[in-house]
Amino acid sequence: MRFLAVHGGCHGAWTWDLVKPELTKLGHELVAVELPGHGARHHEVATLDGYRDAVVELMQPGDVLVGHSSGCVVATLAANERPDLVSHICYVAGILPVDGKPLPYETTSTSLGADPGSPVDAETALDTYIKVTEGNEAFYFERPGAMMAFFNDCSEEQVDWAYSRLTPEPLAPMSEPVFVPNFWKQTDLSRSFIMGSRDTICVPELARLQAKRLGVVPLEIDTGHSPWLSRPAEFAALLVEATKTTPVGPLIPTSLHHDAEHAG
Repeated sequence: MRFLAVHGGCHGAWTWDLVKPELTKLGHELVAVELPGHGARHHEVATLDGYRDAVVELMQPGDVLVGHSSGCVVATLAANERPDLVSHICYVAGILPVDGKPLPYETTSTSLGADPGSPVDAETALDTYIKVTEGNEAFYFERPGAMMAFFNDCSEEQVDWAYSRLTPEPLAPMSEPVFVPNFWKQTDLSRSFIMGSRDTICVPELARLQAKRLGVVPLEIDTGHSPWLSRPAEFAALLVEATKTTPVGPLIPTSLHHDAEHAG
């Protein structure tokens, strides 16, 4: 199989560097997308259309699309554009879009770490380490915040490697409304969801809601937000296993999280 993988916010194509050789060992190929405004393309202007096009340009028939974190929305945009090329789509520790709403809509009413017993005391604890660039065009994490959000189960060496590669996350695309009407029509789409049991960004409650919207039972790995870093071999095997996932329900285009709040 050929896996086409989309990184999340502040990250780049390097996200998949440790997973690629593990998938090769299993007889599969991984191609990593570099989104505009990130990684080696950090000088380029970032837009949702540009994100989508960066993925579509690399797509081939039969691809397994993989999105991590906010890259899940980008993968969905690509699947909406070229559903004919997608054999399977796998969401990793991320969210599904809600039509007409901006990219982070599903996370705005889920306070990071606000739940009792969470590894993070409160959302404000992370906010302390989030800074905005001088021109107010992007935000970035200071190292303690990056460890709290992305790398809470990683070694110091792993954190050093990843943190040195992070880039500020452009703010403009986060305010653009997302529309993926074709995606929701793909009722027979092969799909899966992988969640980290110790994730402090896509917390388990939010992850299970996203899996429900996807109509699948989530696959779980005992990691934080970045299984591709802390357990690349185990994660690679789980990616292959994920392609065998059979949906147990329909695709749900609306936000179950917000609906639950309003119902309560």
